[in-house]
Amino acid sequence: MKIRRFLAVMIIAVITCTALAACGKTELETSVFSVTAPSGWGVIKRTIDGSEKDDQVYVIKDGEIQTDTLSHPNVLVSYYKNASDYALTKSSFKDASDISSFKEGDLTWEGYTYTYSGTSSACITAKDGDALWVCTLVLEKGGEKISLDDEDVRSILSSLKAK
Repeated sequence: MKIRRFLAVMIIAVITCTALAACGKTELETSVFSVTAPSGWGVIKRTIDGSEKDDQVYVIKDGEIQTDTLSHPNVLVSYYKNASDYALTKSSFKDASDISSFKEGDLTWEGYTYTYSGTSSACITAKDGDALWVCTLVLEKGGEKISLDDEDVRSILSSLKAK
């Protein structure tokens, strides 16, 4: 019985991996959530002081390592199991401008755009029960641009699954 269950799990894993690879997508699963990066995007856990964070993941356009966030548009996905653990920082930015809320997948997102060190950025949040998703987007870097309306960005948001 255990062998059958193991084989079934392995077959599902191979089919999922093959399907993702066939369309050029990459999935990263942490102990907290999973996210799928579209073709042409890299996905890595955020590292702070040499320690990988299971609750924060970078999805980087044309990038593969964390330092690529300095030169490529990217999305930092953070998950807070308790929404109260996160405080919005909109007031820190003089040019912060609200964006219209929008629905992607099962979540409704709201937030604002702003400029940080000359870089066009956005911060969006979505409640998920008692939890909170926070995505910080670097919209323009290295001559490349992304937007909240991009199919790739929407694909990233709709792929988010908490554990």
